[in-house]
Amino acid sequence: MFLTEQAPSVRGVVDSNASLQPEILQVLSTFTVKKLLVVYFIIKYAEGIYHRMNPKPSSLDFYAFIQNYGETISGSFIKKVYQIAETDFLFQLYNSSVGKRYLLVSLKKGLVFYEAERPEDATPLSMLLRKSLSERRIVGIRQINFDRVVKINLHTGQEIILELFREGNFIITNNGLIEFATDLREWKNRKIMKGEPYSPPSANDPLALDRDGFAKVFSASKASIVQTLATRLNLGGDMAEEILFRATLDKDIPAKESLANIEAIRNGIQDILSESKENKSYYYRDQNIVSPVQMTHINVHPDITYPDLNSGLLDYVTSHFPSEEEKDPIAKRLDSMKKSIEEFEKQRDLSFRRGNLIMQNLPLYENMIRKLNKIRMQRDLNTVKEFEGYTVTSYKAATREMSFVIDETEVILDLNLSAGQNANQYFQKAKDFKSKIEGAFKAIEDTKKRNVPLAVSTKKKRKKEWFENYHWFISSEGFLVIAGRDAKSNEKVVKKHLKDHDLYVHADVYGAPSTIIKVDGETKPGDSTIYEACAFSVAFSRAWPAGIRSGSAYWVLPSQVSKTPESGEFVSTGAWIVRGKRNYLFDLPIKLGIVMKDYKGNVIPMIFPVTESSSLSDNTVIITPGDEKRTLIAQQVSKILGIDREEVESILPPGNSQILSRD
Repeated sequence: MFLTEQAPSVRGVVDSNASLQPEILQVLSTFTVKKLLVVYFIIKYAEGIYHRMNPKPSSLDFYAFIQNYGETISGSFIKKVYQIAETDFLFQLYNSSVGKRYLLVSLKKGLVFYEAERPEDATPLSMLLRKSLSERRIVGIRQINFDRVVKINLHTGQEIILELFREGNFIITNNGLIEFATDLREWKNRKIMKGEPYSPPSANDPLALDRDGFAKVFSASKASIVQTLATRLNLGGDMAEEILFRATLDKDIPAKESLANIEAIRNGIQDILSESKENKSYYYRDQNIVSPVQMTHINVHPDITYPDLNSGLLDYVTSHFPSEEEKDPIAKRLDSMKKSIEEFEKQRDLSFRRGNLIMQNLPLYENMIRKLNKIRMQRDLNTVKEFEGYTVTSYKAATREMSFVIDETEVILDLNLSAGQNANQYFQKAKDFKSKIEGAFKAIEDTKKRNVPLAVSTKKKRKKEWFENYHWFISSEGFLVIAGRDAKSNEKVVKKHLKDHDLYVHADVYGAPSTIIKVDGETKPGDSTIYEACAFSVAFSRAWPAGIRSGSAYWVLPSQVSKTPESGEFVSTGAWIVRGKRNYLFDLPIKLGIVMKDYKGNVIPMIFPVTESSSLSDNTVIITPGDEKRTLIAQQVSKILGIDREEVESILPPGNSQILSRD
């Protein structure tokens, strides 16, 4: 059907729905079908943008991860904990059956086995976690109530509880009581506070409910069946829709009208759970989700099918989550306002609770204020630690405010006011926070209205390979060669990456980078790779800024490289001692080529040594030491190759250069 300006009015449809508010009726009744469809598609477009910009793991992801990998995690020892980002932690695990491996715990992105780049220096938080968790043996891992909450049991009786939703929380309990959390806070129905027993955010476990349990949840719900499954039973929106689609049930019917379909829904849940144990994963680009089961309700084939679950999750967390820099500014603003609302709600509830505590026993607190004022005339109230059976936490003499712990809640009494005035002051604060909450919600709605029609760029920065932290290239024989960028990375490149089968290369110039030819498998690098690695090391030495056009370098075995000095000697950061025979190469050319390299489907700018035997493509840019500034060279190369200037500048050698003509 083609829609025209003469599309019929929807007044009849609106008038038939008496449950709508009169104000909404008045607005909607003036809309044509065409206008409504435009609004509908704008909303769906905005939802698509939001999900692409704000991906999140699902409860099913955690269920599948634990089912497929839980047995190999249990029995592992936690050797070290690294903090690699504000909410990302890397666990170094060791299990005699699988050896050493790394588990990434991202409070926002989920769980995945991933040997991420580890920081050189430990953060204070990682040191605290190492003290609490190192050398502990994992005896079990499970999901709590099919929620985005994972519990790891340790042999010491400690528990690591990972709340993997919103901003996330990393909690450690000991003998059932909380001893650490990255986010200590209190809600109306639960507390994450030191010394408190841990209480999960949801009490409903859909995997533990029988038919009567489902019926009870459905009967009590005022929402649709899909909303009830998604929120009341922790299944999440995608899984809820998939269950109902496979069962050919209307997702929009009220939950209380779905009692006859309970068995079909329960069977659908079990089918999806069984499928998630097959250790596969599927990526849907438009929805920006990776799922351990095929999402047939999306009505498209997966864009990528991964060989196992971890491969899909690894690609997801490293490639499909926007960084803070990439995040849409409107989404950032909405996130900030939502966080403000959470804080306002917390303060509103706390102020109301404090006011109620005083009002429930007004004479008692009036008497306390009177007695405290008498004591104040005789001595300093800072010395009072307990009064009338209540713990005194602090006293501010300047404002005459004393803090008590009353019924596990801290209450601040202003001794200048009566008990009733203190209570009223708290009620007024609660009212003020309520107004702030309403204002914030209005601001959110205004922001959405103003910006929903606007297209939002979802372009993501490409995935960075681990070796891009160093200077690198792929040799003509296919070997990866890496070199340090400075003293610190020279230290790391040897300590972390030099293995028994590799070769160590160094230019015969003071301050040259430590360079490594990485060797995987039995195939050894040939003369061409060694020659190229030596030329690369010379090019990134002080020979380049000095304008020198050739130099010498040597290579040795890893066993010849040491940090142990002779008696009375000192080895600085980034420097190494090489003992034994050095295999020298002389008259190495100082010339580099820059080209776009396809590495495992990721197109990366690569800088490599140009030798007489080099095979150069038409789009290779060749540079040598010269007189043009580094920034200008980067700008010129970026235009030639069609990439960002920053990417080019990050791989260039130190000092000035010049671009050689290919004519």
